[in-house]
Amino acid sequence: MTGKLHKWLGVILLLPLLGWCATGAIFLFQPGYGDAYKKLTPRYYSLPGLSIPSGRNEWLEVRQVQTVLGTHLLAKTKDGWQQYNADTMAKRGLPASADIKELLEDAISVDQKRYGESVAKSADGYVTASGVRLSFDWDTLSIEQYGKDRALIDALYDIHYLRWTGNRKVDNVVAIMGLCCLVLTTVLGVTLIFSRRSVR
Repeated sequence: MTGKLHKWLGVILLLPLLGWCATGAIFLFQPGYGDAYKKLTPRYYSLPGLSIPSGRNEWLEVRQVQTVLGTHLLAKTKDGWQQYNADTMAKRGLPASADIKELLEDAISVDQKRYGESVAKSADGYVTASGVRLSFDWDTLSIEQYGKDRALIDALYDIHYLRWTGNRKVDNVVAIMGLCCLVLTTVLGVTLIFSRRSVR
């Protein structure tokens, strides 16, 4: 009975074990991770003249940079970053979509092989001609890129951690059952080893 149970548990665990081995090897050597997690930033240019205005008491940090859209004054407070108009000191709202596209296209021009040459507006942000999704934060001038390689790596993490259904509660149950089966298989294997030794 113990031998049969051990055998069937081994068959049940064959698929997740193969998945753990394959994904574990990928996580160890990390092929393609460089491009998938490459940091993308706006292209910065020389400032025409450094003229940071008098700060405010709530400002903790100040940056002034020059992009294709002109000069940006960014200040950090306890609530986070915010852009200001350096001339009027008024908070600077989100620019038109065409301006954001111009900024993003200037940023991706450093690696057109990965991103292509153009950017289009999408339902959840922007997407390059090559299919890389871009999310843009105006207040920090930061860009997050998410390509097919990143999606594949995320899928491999889902396989590795038994997130197979997309439902967190169901996946947690599956993961617990998988770990219990693995522990039970190990215990049964050890039991079989010592039982055979005792027979001898």
